[in-house]
Amino acid sequence: MVSDISRDSCPVIIEVRGRRGGYYVATLLKWLEELREFLEYELGCEVKVRFQEEETPYPLLIVNGKLVFEGLPGEEGYLIELIRSSLRH
Repeated sequence: MVSDISRDSCPVIIEVRGRRGGYYVATLLKWLEELREFLEYELGCEVKVRFQEEETPYPLLIVNGKLVFEGLPGEEGYLIELIRSSLRH
C-alpha cells in the first residue's frame, strides 16, 4: 500500500455520469472495473464504482462528490493519477 490519502476519504466513491452505452462511458467503466482492486490496494481503502445516466457530451468522473475530469483520460495510468491526486489533502 502506497497511500497518502486521508482516512476521511474512505470509502472512495467513484461515480461516472454520462450516456448509457456511449463508447467513452463504457470504456471508463471498464477501466474502473479492471482497476478497482489495484486502487483499493494503492489507496488503502474500499473503492465503490457507480454509474448515473446523465445527458452530457462526455462522461463526468466524480470522486467523493468532487468533479475530477470531464471526458475519457488518455490511458489508465492517467485515470489512476486523477483519482489519487483528487484524494490528497
